[in-house]
Amino acid sequence: MKHDAVIFDIDGTLWNASQASATGWNAGLAKLNIDIKITVEQIESVAGNPYEKCVDILLPGLRERYPNLLETLNTCEIEVVKTAGGIFYAGVLEGIKTIADSYRIFLVSNCQDWYMKLFLQFSGLEPLLTGYDCHGMSEQPKHEMFARLISRFALKNPVYVGDTAGDERAAHLAGIDFIHAAYGFGSLTTGTVSCPSFPAVVVHLHDINQWPPKTPGQKPAK
Repeated sequence: MKHDAVIFDIDGTLWNASQASATGWNAGLAKLNIDIKITVEQIESVAGNPYEKCVDILLPGLRERYPNLLETLNTCEIEVVKTAGGIFYAGVLEGIKTIADSYRIFLVSNCQDWYMKLFLQFSGLEPLLTGYDCHGMSEQPKHEMFARLISRFALKNPVYVGDTAGDERAAHLAGIDFIHAAYGFGSLTTGTVSCPSFPAVVVHLHDINQWPPKTPGQKPAK
């Protein structure tokens, strides 16, 4: 059965804003006089988790000692990300435009609501989207966000494109297909379809769904 929608993760799938996030977190830690430095690699290692869980993994026990830790890190991260943004993976912006000519496009991420808004501003992709959801908006786990979109938009056979094992588990819990973005932050040990680049994702979607070629003036199928 052909897919009728493609749902994308953001971090590690469409762009990488780990440098900006690490810089923001370190500014927040310095403001609180906490002598800890967070690396880009550490940020990437927790990508795909809700914000509070990321903090608990990388800074265990500090929330109890510093009651305003979450707020301070969040405020400083916003300031950096809204200026620096992230780096889009090669082929993402062009590729999504190609896919959107034939399929409804959605975003689902465990990011905060402000992060989703900034991503949409930097990417300019919002006009191509049918819908999106994130943990900061719905406070739901990913598989529940999938279920909400499937119900709201009457989706029959969507596919999720993400980069971590957590993304794959969420897709399976929701009963939808999954494509692994192998160029991102995570790695899988299953037999899931894995693509080494975003252009490879576009080619794979074309091959399994055989969408019609793009024609001038063709409107997105939404």
